[in-house]
Amino acid sequence: MKNYLFNLGKNAKKAFLDNLSSKKKNKVLKDYINLILNNQSKIILENQKDLKKAKKNNLKENLIKRLLLDKKKISQIANSIKKIIGFKDPVDRVLKSWKRPNGLKIQKKTIPIGVIAIIYESRPNVTSDVAALCFKSGNPVILKGGSEAYYSNKFLTKLFKKALQKNKININHIQFIESKNRKTVDFLLTKMINY
Repeated sequence: MKNYLFNLGKNAKKAFLDNLSSKKKNKVLKDYINLILNNQSKIILENQKDLKKAKKNNLKENLIKRLLLDKKKISQIANSIKKIIGFKDPVDRVLKSWKRPNGLKIQKKTIPIGVIAIIYESRPNVTSDVAALCFKSGNPVILKGGSEAYYSNKFLTKLFKKALQKNKININHIQFIESKNRKTVDFLLTKMINY
């Protein structure tokens, strides 16, 4: 587990070095939408695996409802990503600039935060929303979704990686922790500080 998580961190850190234009980022997100819409039946099939397991484990009905992905929810995911595409690129925006008496020009600019880790429950739509938001803001992300939505999250991440690959961009901008071991969360929060 230790080496696996450290590799995710190292790969994310390398991806952080990419300086992508707003146009390139939006192209990836548009390709991601197309992949989602063109793979609706496969997404639903993966989601059915999660639903079957949730029902077997007697998950509460409200949690199963959150977990469900159908054509309507997939359409909402696509619309959410479209909104993110419409956001002004938050990277390299000059917030303030001034000139010192000695002629030195100073600017206060927005920059990405760095590698972000997201831990979330059984809402597979969070996978695509967070991946899109982090990518748009120039921050590689390591996703740790709830085990209830394992197959759905894994497939949505796989589609995002395909969109990155299609555009010849490091696929490690978006990474998904495939381990269901709860100890990964503790390790992520306490031992991954260098990443």
